Amino acid sequence: MSPRLSRPTPVPGFDQAVFRCGKCGARRTASTEAEHVRVISAHRDAHAVFDRLNAIERDGMGSILRVLLGDVALSTELLALIDQDVPEPPAGAPGSRSRRSS
Repeated sequence: MSPRLSRPTPVPGFDQAVFRCGKCGARRTASTEAEHVRVISAHRDAHAVFDRLNAIERDGMGSILRVLLGDVALSTELLALIDQDVPEPPAGAPGSRSRRSS
């Protein structure tokens, strides 16, 4: 006989909540009140950012997020580089942002 595993006891007064976005129809489910608030807030913030971007910016942002969210180590290292305020390479050096005029 295997030991019987106990189920987590639910928080009294909160079973499950479903949020349905009136703009895009997305459905999000949360099992705690705090999680429900976070889910709604994140979804509304995502709409606020999305609505400010044009189609090209949306595609670029999507590509960047797919790369970064797919590799946590890469995301961590990129944030570390950003946070240490790495100086720009000299103009004309590989990786510099300056453009040569023709």
